[in-house]
Amino acid sequence: MSALTLRIIAALTMLLDHIGYFSGCLPLRYIGRIAFPLYVFLMVNGFRYTKNRSRYALRFGVFAIVSQVPYVLLTGYPFLRLEHIPKLLTTPSVLVSNMNVMVTLLLALLAIWIGEVLRKKKFTRYLCLIPAFFLFCAYYYGLIRSDYGGKGVLLAVVFWLFSDHKLLTAVGVFGAMLYPSLMEYGLRLIKGLPLSAPNQYQIMLLFSLLALPFIWLYNQKPGRLPQRPWAKKAVQLGFYAFYPLHLMVLWAIF
Repeated sequence: MSALTLRIIAALTMLLDHIGYFSGCLPLRYIGRIAFPLYVFLMVNGFRYTKNRSRYALRFGVFAIVSQVPYVLLTGYPFLRLEHIPKLLTTPSVLVSNMNVMVTLLLALLAIWIGEVLRKKKFTRYLCLIPAFFLFCAYYYGLIRSDYGGKGVLLAVVFWLFSDHKLLTAVGVFGAMLYPSLMEYGLRLIKGLPLSAPNQYQIMLLFSLLALPFIWLYNQKPGRLPQRPWAKKAVQLGFYAFYPLHLMVLWAIF
């Protein structure tokens, strides 16, 4: 299964997830749990193979900025008409109070990039997880808010370090997606409190594990892209642009 196939699956499941969110169709939301682990895996995979990491990070940064207004509009900002977008742009506190998933991917990318630099040096190799740790803490304590937050950081570390080990990857994805629930249950056990039944959201997150078979089938090939450089680049950028574009379409519909 090529990277192109994984991108298509990630985009389709993300679209289904968002349609399910706004239409109230729960089965679509369960299917949509596949998307985020795939996107993080693809981000880490791209980081590993790209010839220009600065340009790669810049691409995420540009689309993070482009996607923020559609994301805020779609996730509950009260200004619901196009003419109110300028007012939204001049309200930074609202605009950055909860940021889109591209921000999460960008910050996770920067964390593993710094970690990779540290890991390659003799005297800092054991400090390679420090950047990801501090970023995770920033999310955990609410200093940064973006879609999926700390889960994205943990997933990036899992795919960065353990992508060649199926069992460790599976355990890592499970822990990354369910760490808030695992911490809650752990504290209850320590305090001797009874464990509560998992709620609907916790059960839904378990479906993130369905992304693993697709990841394990990845053949380390880019897929059949157009031969012409401009067409190849258009396809690659099209997958990034799909995120803000589909948000705007859903905003217009719902």
